[in-house]
Amino acid sequence: MKSLSRNQLLFFLLFSFLPIQESVGFVSDEATGTEIMEEVYKRHQQFPYIYEEQSMVMEDRNGDRDTRKARRYSRVEEDGTVKFLLLFDYPQEVKGVALLANRSPDGKTNKYIYLPAYGEQLIESAGEGSGDNFLGTDFSVENLTGEILSDHRYARRDDREVDENKYFILDVYKVNNPLTEDRILRRHFIRQDNFYITLTHHFDKHERISRIQSHHDLKAVNSNMWRANMVLMENINDQHQSLIKTSRRIFSHDYVPAEVFTAKWLYENYPHIKPAEDSDNPEEIAE
Repeated sequence: MKSLSRNQLLFFLLFSFLPIQESVGFVSDEATGTEIMEEVYKRHQQFPYIYEEQSMVMEDRNGDRDTRKARRYSRVEEDGTVKFLLLFDYPQEVKGVALLANRSPDGKTNKYIYLPAYGEQLIESAGEGSGDNFLGTDFSVENLTGEILSDHRYARRDDREVDENKYFILDVYKVNNPLTEDRILRRHFIRQDNFYITLTHHFDKHERISRIQSHHDLKAVNSNMWRANMVLMENINDQHQSLIKTSRRIFSHDYVPAEVFTAKWLYENYPHIKPAEDSDNPEEIAE
């Protein structure tokens, strides 16, 4: 993955989306920001059982890369609870490392890290929001699982047309917090032909763009639902970027059973392996 300058990346993000012909079926001239986001979630965020196989490539400011392979499981229960598991398989030193998250219907999210080298324990991650990156990547859990609509206010700005494609532009604000409710968190660029968020600008507390998230290689799952096979997150401040590429995606209850989202399942399938230097057998150490 070749490094791009900031200007090159911005140009690439805005002009690299392939045309998708589909009727809008929505009163775009009158719709509010909230109504547009409700349509986005109705079309793309509601499938309850998803299994994915992914490659993740991270690149730092010096061009050094770190490549990982992972499996992603997501499940939405009947009561609205969202369960999420990202499980790393490669390289060997991160095999079994996992991020486990549960989001209750009221929007509260609990996040845990499992590190097999530390034994049978889950390490709670206390961070919240889109700035809480995990496991050395530039993504947060919220980036990958989506926003809680009721926790945010969506202000519609002037529509834009880029490369013959029309976009809704929505500024995102946090509600129920007097300290941040007037500070922009994100800006979504939503294609009007399929209501898919293809580009998001993330802002820091000074309302400067700190990260850019873009979705590429869009594929239709059915007549309304779309998925991106590549998601790129560029961290402007750290000059670091992370690319997630999905090579396999299955929508099936059988691939995401409830037990997968438990500590017990992780402990049984990825048990703690005692380091060689801690072994009680001198011959094992010699080997």
